[in-house]
Amino acid sequence: SNMLVWFFTLGIGALFGVLENGGTFKQFVLKLERKQWIESKRRARLMTWVLGVIVFIESNVTIMISGTTSRPIYDRLGIAREKLAYIVDSTCAAICILIPLNAWGAFNLTLISNQGVEQPLLVFIQSIAFNFYAIFAVLLALFVALFDWNIGPMKAFEKNAVPDQVSQNTWGDGPDEEASFGKGTAVVMTSLISLVVMVPVMLLITGNGVLVDGNGTLSVFIAIYVALGLAVAGTLMTQPVNLMDVGRYLLKGAWNILPLAVILWLSIALGGLTRDLGTGEFLAAALDGSVQLWMLLPLIFVLSAITGFSIGSSWGTFAIMLPLAIPLAMTLGLPAAPFIAAAISGGIFGDHASPISDTTIIASMASGVEHIDHVRTQLPYALLAGLGATVAYAITGMLI
Repeated sequence: SNMLVWFFTLGIGALFGVLENGGTFKQFVLKLERKQWIESKRRARLMTWVLGVIVFIESNVTIMISGTTSRPIYDRLGIAREKLAYIVDSTCAAICILIPLNAWGAFNLTLISNQGVEQPLLVFIQSIAFNFYAIFAVLLALFVALFDWNIGPMKAFEKNAVPDQVSQNTWGDGPDEEASFGKGTAVVMTSLISLVVMVPVMLLITGNGVLVDGNGTLSVFIAIYVALGLAVAGTLMTQPVNLMDVGRYLLKGAWNILPLAVILWLSIALGGLTRDLGTGEFLAAALDGSVQLWMLLPLIFVLSAITGFSIGSSWGTFAIMLPLAIPLAMTLGLPAAPFIAAAISGGIFGDHASPISDTTIIASMASGVEHIDHVRTQLPYALLAGLGATVAYAITGMLI
């Protein structure tokens, strides 16, 4: 199962290497704009938010796609690029953990399974409802997109943004261009829809008709490679590329995601090590009587957030905190799902707020803004969602 996760992670990179470099995703976005769906600032912001929601495969890839395709529209309409960086960063990373049909989902499912949790897929699905920071971050980004709510340094950047007439798109109006955009859109939609549909289908097949009994790792593995096969075939049939070009796109996409695959492999070893050392039992004994039970969830969230902020990696934070949080819950006889969610949610918050996070850096690059400006303008929103999550975990701790 660990090998399936490894190749699944590389397959994610390969899929978006084909869609992005093959030109089909760009045609998909241009098709949306050509239909004049994006003639106002509100619709431009909503388009970015929707892209982050529907392209939930891998956070960095989603940020690059949403940021680079939305930037010319924001420039033309006079929306601050810092606003773009905030929306793509807060939406893409958070939605990838809430819709875990991606590398993060397989990664965390593997960590949970390695801790001896019964029905790990069911517990992981249950934990999504407790992932308060990710939920608050997505909803807050939607509120900002709808109502253009500016707080902190974002006010000054939005005030100084002016429309840029030079950045108007200049594609043709002939039937060839329309047909090309339609073909690219069809390839993207077919690949993504097949990915979404194949996961529950394979869960039913591998679980003998019972969804929660299915093999999550195998199901996602098969789904991603079916989507990859459709993307390769569609790109070859609709784009002016040959098999050699598509092969390069595959390798480029897999290479870009390779560092995450290495982190995954090392985290599997780390999770096994902490389990064999009895770290969870040690923590439970150390906390016995010294910390009230209702404080455990907000404590795990805050510790995970500090870890994520310090190391700048949500993946690394998951690998460190899940092998600690899950045995703690099991030893105390408490449900594992809220503890899993608190560890993951804190990692997402730390990843958002950290200036050394890869997602924060890539959001700045994709949006074309100074990195420190993106950090400054995003931090007030992240802190607001983080405060709400801390309160929600304290309430949850009182109820479980």
